[in-house]
Amino acid sequence: MIPQELARDLASIVGAEFLRLDDESRAAYGIDGTRQTGHPADAVVLPANTAEVAAVVRACVAQRVPFVPRGAGTGYTGGAVPLHGGLVISLERMNRILEIDEANLIAIVEPNVINGDLQAAVEARGLFYPPDPASIAISAIGGNVAENAGGPRAFKYGTTKQYVLGLEAVLPTGEIIETGGKVVKNVVGYDLTTLLVGSEGTLAIVTKVILRLLPKPPVQVTLRASFASVRAAAEAVTEIVRRRVVPSALELIDGESLAAIASYSGRSLASGSVAAILLLEVDGTPAAAGEEAVRVEEACRAAGATDVVRAPDEAKREELWSVRRDLSYALRTISSIKFNHDVVVPKGRIPELFDLVERLRRDHRLPIPCFGHAGDGNIHVNIMVLPGDESGIERAHAAERALMEGVVQLEGSISGEHGIGYKKRPFIGIELSPEEISLMKRVKAAFDPYNLLNPGKIFPG
Repeated sequence: MIPQELARDLASIVGAEFLRLDDESRAAYGIDGTRQTGHPADAVVLPANTAEVAAVVRACVAQRVPFVPRGAGTGYTGGAVPLHGGLVISLERMNRILEIDEANLIAIVEPNVINGDLQAAVEARGLFYPPDPASIAISAIGGNVAENAGGPRAFKYGTTKQYVLGLEAVLPTGEIIETGGKVVKNVVGYDLTTLLVGSEGTLAIVTKVILRLLPKPPVQVTLRASFASVRAAAEAVTEIVRRRVVPSALELIDGESLAAIASYSGRSLASGSVAAILLLEVDGTPAAAGEEAVRVEEACRAAGATDVVRAPDEAKREELWSVRRDLSYALRTISSIKFNHDVVVPKGRIPELFDLVERLRRDHRLPIPCFGHAGDGNIHVNIMVLPGDESGIERAHAAERALMEGVVQLEGSISGEHGIGYKKRPFIGIELSPEEISLMKRVKAAFDPYNLLNPGKIFPG
């Protein structure tokens, strides 16, 4: 448990009702989307504003107690898991949309605003916030910033970092800083905003986010293309790019994933003879979206699509995308044990990535359903193991390393959007040199001289 003096200080900062010391709370706040624990939280605190966050941090620093920021707890690499106990700082009360500035195309939000809620709020005003991770209904903007989240629309519109203009954040020593601002152009000093985006909650605790918005595209056209092989679907992605079309979304779902969807939801996206599908969306003016939809269909058929259909209305369009967002849950019909990796390769090498996955299936004798953002080369590779299969666990770990090594050989990256956390620490040296890791550790030490903020994440050792 935390020192009694610190407990008294925390209660005086946030109020006794927002300090949790009971075993149930400590356990619940000690896990994230991985459902695995590192060490139960010693205590949980729920501050209401930036000043309270800063005061909590200063109290922890005085007692040299580690602290871990937590948003919605939906991460897949253990980024919000307290590996060394200490205090979990839950930002769940900081969930307000503070401003939607239609004239300047800006939104200002607190960190625990849910992505989908922000999208609904700005779209009601004819505006558009493009980053859309599959977990939009439950993931928070602060976590999206911490992991530089992407989603299906990243191919055309980019990831979270393209939309963060400024931040308010609490440093690990308790100071409050403001980076960037409401302007798109700003080259004064080092770009601290971009440094903090994607830093996985290891450099500062974000308490406010200034986001860039776009006008909402007036029309979206959604298509589904079916293929007799995964390679044909992957090659269709290359063909679409060759025809100079940039869909707003381009998702690939393989046969194992399609079977899981059918088992989970009772809804089939394709017949049994289909080995993969592409879900595609183009947007823009009616004329532009219509023309691009035709070119996308032509590209898919040229690559061997056995069927291409358009969603006839908004209800069918939403059904297709809701099924895609349920995929992670659907995989539980295969097994409750999943090693989930969000690898990314250059778009032109996607066929080679699927060849690699097929070799892993064969060599390690494991189901490996794959799906993801084929438009930007970010594919979710899910290595599945049946409960009780101890040799399967060993084979899965061997497959993980082979996957990471193969992806880097394909000029890719071991993580496109989930981050490293602690789950991927063993693999970071596959991609980064010792010199790069050393430099990153020096940056961490400059922000966090006592190594109290989210210790044990990203770097091995």
